Amino acid sequence: MKIVLSAVLALFLLGCGEDKAATNTVDTQSVVAEKTELVTSKVDEATKAAEVVVQEATKEVQAATVETKNVVEEIQKTADETTKEAVAKVKESAVEVSTKVEETVASATNVSGADLYKACASCHGQKGEKPALGKSQIITAWSAAKVSAALHGYKDGTYGGAMKSVMKGQASKLSDAQIQTLSEYISTL
Repeated sequence: MKIVLSAVLALFLLGCGEDKAATNTVDTQSVVAEKTELVTSKVDEATKAAEVVVQEATKEVQAATVETKNVVEEIQKTADETTKEAVAKVKESAVEVSTKVEETVASATNVSGADLYKACASCHGQKGEKPALGKSQIITAWSAAKVSAALHGYKDGTYGGAMKSVMKGQASKLSDAQIQTLSEYISTL
């Protein structure tokens, strides 16, 4: 709008500068009106062209927004599928490991007291009749409760004398079920 007014004023001043006669004034006014109309027409055309450019740019932005949204949805879908696959594999692996652990525990707990005692016999004697390495008590005739308490004590470090460190290493390998089985066996020696 400022441009149009400036152009009209400039044309008006140029047209009026040479001749100030009344006849020329009418001609000048018609020329100014024509020029003003021409400038207004050009401004309208430029405005319409700018509106078209803005509309096209808006359409492109909207298309890019839709495309971006589609890409984000595809990425999310892929991430969800990958996560589901990974979780399924982890669950499958956990089941396999759990099964192996259960099998190992079952086989370890199914070991007889006699088989467990074989590791003890080298120091305590075949019937528990010897002091281990000449430093421990003779374990023949100990009750199952006394053997169990001693083995648990060795395992957690709360029991033992001179042989405490040796027995801790031996007892720490045993599960609670194996300690129970071994204690019952030793009580029968």
